[in-house]
Amino acid sequence: MSGALSVRTADQPPGPGAGEATPWAVATVDGTVAGHARCGPDGALTLLLDSGRPDAPEVAWALVAHLEAHEGTTARQWFARDLGPLEEAVAARLGLVAVRELWQMQVPLPLGAGPGDLTWRPFVPGEDEQAWLAVNNRAFAEHRDQGGQTLEHLLALEAEPWFDPAGFVLHHDDGGRLDGFCWTKVHHDADPPLGEIYVIGVDPSAHGQGLGRALVLAGLGWLHRAGLTRGMLYVDADNAPAVALYRSLGFVPVARDVEFQPG
Repeated sequence: MSGALSVRTADQPPGPGAGEATPWAVATVDGTVAGHARCGPDGALTLLLDSGRPDAPEVAWALVAHLEAHEGTTARQWFARDLGPLEEAVAARLGLVAVRELWQMQVPLPLGAGPGDLTWRPFVPGEDEQAWLAVNNRAFAEHRDQGGQTLEHLLALEAEPWFDPAGFVLHHDDGGRLDGFCWTKVHHDADPPLGEIYVIGVDPSAHGQGLGRALVLAGLGWLHRAGLTRGMLYVDADNAPAVALYRSLGFVPVARDVEFQPG
């Protein structure tokens, strides 16, 4: 530590959109702001650190200690985006260990694999919600994030500015029953804009037919026709079958997001 470190509860959030649900702590070194932190009711830790400071791990430790001592909050989870040496050092100083690793993978569009020949139609708001919920919740029955979706949550997503049903690919079996989907999302704020495979799911009854690959191709094909030149998605690093599929299509990892919990 190159100077005097002090931590206090912040008078206001560190910036617009930071939220005020729980108190923020602010750390200063010789009067210069060195970082902010807060801990949500669920124990989720948010850290805003100066990545150029070599003492960032010590700043993080002091912030977390202040929150525990003065605000009664205990950090039980930290999600570090785009993991690098700084985040690894911070996690080590806080005594946190990695419990989940999420890869962001990207691929140039169009794919050399071609668009495929899957017959599909777009999602129709007001008509397809219940069928989608049934397939999604079967496909992700054991997934902590995507499983157990509700109509309320789905309708909230449909109300988001980015939602575009034209890029929400639905596939039905020969009997007309929904058996798979590929939901896409365009990130217009990226440079260049990115086309994301937001969620892809296949009903367990349709596994083993190559439908997942065909759905990815359909989704990426739609994104390319919409003008996107790069596709992206997130996948758990330990999901070997999915990672193998995406690699076979040309996707490569570009960033690692890691969830840490107390060791």
